[in-house]
Amino acid sequence: MRPSRRAARLPMLLLLACPLLPLAACSDGPPPNFAPLRYDYLPVLHLNVATINIADNGQPGTVPGDISGRAPTPPDQALRQMATDRLMAAGTTGGAVFTIDRASILHQPGGTLEGQMDVHLDVSSPNGQHAGYAEAHVRRTFGSTASDSDGNADSPANLYAITSQMMKDMNVELEFQIRHHLTDWLVDTAGTSPSAIQQQQLGVPGSPDAAATGAVAATPAVAAAVPAAPVAPAAVPSEPNAIFPTGGPAPEAAAPAPRVKSPQPGYLTVPSGTATSSATGTPDTSNGY
Repeated sequence: MRPSRRAARLPMLLLLACPLLPLAACSDGPPPNFAPLRYDYLPVLHLNVATINIADNGQPGTVPGDISGRAPTPPDQALRQMATDRLMAAGTTGGAVFTIDRASILHQPGGTLEGQMDVHLDVSSPNGQHAGYAEAHVRRTFGSTASDSDGNADSPANLYAITSQMMKDMNVELEFQIRHHLTDWLVDTAGTSPSAIQQQQLGVPGSPDAAATGAVAATPAVAAAVPAAPVAPAAVPSEPNAIFPTGGPAPEAAAPAPRVKSPQPGYLTVPSGTATSSATGTPDTSNGY
């Protein structure tokens, strides 16, 4: 019995359809590629300690309901990378411990992600005693979108976004707390503390070094000396002097001017040959004089 035409065409249709199956499976495209979270482009904080260790107490699942393990970069790993990139031991003694207390992401009702990060940094002296402490706390809420209402709030893209946002806040907050509470433990790239006071070694009295130091110290005083203002010449009067019309000795050598006195009291004498009035004694002018 010959098979029907329909049955003969079935294997051929299957062969034609099989190559299309892989294409259908890849129709959604490759998974998104998330860049690693690195922080070596930010300023490095040099601590005057010999070692810096990291203690991770915020691994995924530590907090009930935590879904941070689904993130492309879990928050605790991002915090570890931040400590590695930004904290550097620049001393010869002592030590520091960077502790991750919490690094969680919770999926709240309504398609909302709630993230929290808590860290602290302990500094110990060379003899092992606790000498300094700084802590930083960050909380972020990632709001839902229209697509998240269908259960996509905890997608890798959203988990990556909230982790990145929390890390931006943590970098700022941690640096502020360290500079505020651990200032004495910060050093520059040369190993000098910003709060160190510069000192100058003085030589033994009488030695060439002491003389050179004294000369250098005396230089500012000489440079700072201001010459006395010249004495202004005495003012020359604009009118001739009544006592010395043609001048006279200098003002500082001149004798005090004599006091002008009035004539001694007395009587005026009338010249002879002038007639006087017998009554008043005044000249007689009746004759025309």
